[in-house]
Amino acid sequence: RQRVPAGRDHPDRERLDRLGLRTVIDFRSPGEVLLAGADRLPFGVEFVSLPVGGGDLGSVYELIASGDHERQRRELGDGRAAEVMVEINRGFVADARQREAFGAALRVVCAAGRLPLLYHCSGGKDRTGWMTAIVLTVLGVPREIVLRDYLLSNDFHRTGYQKLRFDLVKTGIVADPELVRPILEQSATYLSAAFEEADRLYGSFGRFVARGLEVSDAMLGELRRALLGDLVPPEPVALAFAALRAERLQPEPGDRDEDQPQRDHQAHVAQPVG
Repeated sequence: RQRVPAGRDHPDRERLDRLGLRTVIDFRSPGEVLLAGADRLPFGVEFVSLPVGGGDLGSVYELIASGDHERQRRELGDGRAAEVMVEINRGFVADARQREAFGAALRVVCAAGRLPLLYHCSGGKDRTGWMTAIVLTVLGVPREIVLRDYLLSNDFHRTGYQKLRFDLVKTGIVADPELVRPILEQSATYLSAAFEEADRLYGSFGRFVARGLEVSDAMLGELRRALLGDLVPPEPVALAFAALRAERLQPEPGDRDEDQPQRDHQAHVAQPVG
């Protein structure tokens, strides 16, 4: 990483310093870092690189930039762009390497002395969105609120995305601006695909955290105390314990009967406090 020098050429330096960051996690792939540059952080900030390749949309952006309207329609039209985003989010859970990166990130977040902490990817919506969904869920935030928070990205970026679509059409790079909308904007379907994959493979979100991400209930307790303080009840709902109870009742993912109905994926979630 690079130090951000002081001066008028770097107005964000003062803002970064005020945050008092101790840790920054970068989910970008090496190719993304090569294109956009390494993080430029104040001294004293611990940098952790945990690449998640599934969220690297470089190939999609190359397709858009190609200006090949027929190929764009063929590969992104008729709902295929949205399908790409759904599969990316499923991969965050199903792909072992990506899952390991998110697990390592959550362990860093839970570790003593790592907060305040910032994590990011390139767009701040897909990999960062799933990581935020994990953190909020283990803190006891209900699923519907997590989804609502996830969709706020559309509000923050709506004007910028509209201008980008207009510019792509104006320059002739894209003929149909609706082809790129599913790539730029968030849909509840995308994040729900990751949650559904966790339930499908592990039986519950708690079991996904305990076994898929390899984060113990003791680690989660440290995180709850660090972020919620006195709001943490004396006996918080233990996600890992709920996962162990679910494990006794459910077969391994590979042994699951395809016709077996899924259990209520909300039952294991820690209840909101305060």
